[in-house]
Amino acid sequence: MRIGALSAGYAIPQADFEATIHSVFPAAVNLRPAHEDLLLSLVAATEADLPQGVRLDTSPGFSFEKLTVGERATCQSGTLVFENTGLVVDFHRARRWSCDLPAYTTDLTDPAVAAGWDCVWQALNERQSRLGAEIVAQDLLRAGGKAQSATSRRLGEAIRALIEATCRFQLDDLSLLTRLIGLGAGLTPCGDDFLVGYLAGMWCTLGNFVERRQAVSKLGQGVIHLSRQTNDISRTYLYHAAQGQVSSRLDALVGAISRPGSPGQLLAVAESAMHSGHSSGMDAVTGLLSGMATWEGYLPK
Repeated sequence: MRIGALSAGYAIPQADFEATIHSVFPAAVNLRPAHEDLLLSLVAATEADLPQGVRLDTSPGFSFEKLTVGERATCQSGTLVFENTGLVVDFHRARRWSCDLPAYTTDLTDPAVAAGWDCVWQALNERQSRLGAEIVAQDLLRAGGKAQSATSRRLGEAIRALIEATCRFQLDDLSLLTRLIGLGAGLTPCGDDFLVGYLAGMWCTLGNFVERRQAVSKLGQGVIHLSRQTNDISRTYLYHAAQGQVSSRLDALVGAISRPGSPGQLLAVAESAMHSGHSSGMDAVTGLLSGMATWEGYLPK
């Protein structure tokens, strides 16, 4: 089977490479390139563009599950061939994809932007409460607030400490991140998902503030340094978030808040971002909104 690629993230090698399959899911397969630590991903057409991903022009009902862990794949001259299953991916027409989060210059002192943030914050908390999610954003930010589990209590304590340190521009203490990275169960633990969103929120509020740029750089370096505390999949997302690169759904939500349109359009974009994974999307949006609001002191108390 030969499938064309629709998009390729900034981290996809343009030179030839070899890889083995790391993990397989219905809508995605992760590859480990030879002599590299970070994973690459192939995803179905219905999925988001990813910094490390290639989105394929798949038909409805397509599944990657016929591929097997450990299978070798070779990419030569823009064509990726899997050794055993006969799957061939053609990269030649793929558009190159990346984020430019600092270009949004999100400013919550703008009433229209603040109204958009409020709208998404309310939708997030309503969705988390309705689904009985372990993490509810408004509860995490209140010391002594209601927590669904020991994990959410630990997460809340760690998040409040990180937000306080960010406000003071004191991000040298790596113990802030040690408490978050790898916290929680699943393919991408909730602490990691929050950090991916939080970094995105910081990246889009840098403006012309040198101190903010230094802070996000320092936090990103710490995240990369400690990212081996978590699993390979989550570590890959953290690494790219530290570079200001996140999924197209999170990027689109930053744009929708920063450049307000109709409430209906904003909520549709927010719903798409929150819907990713079992709870990963909601946790990342919690981080995004927190990161956007921290320096403006806009977070609910």
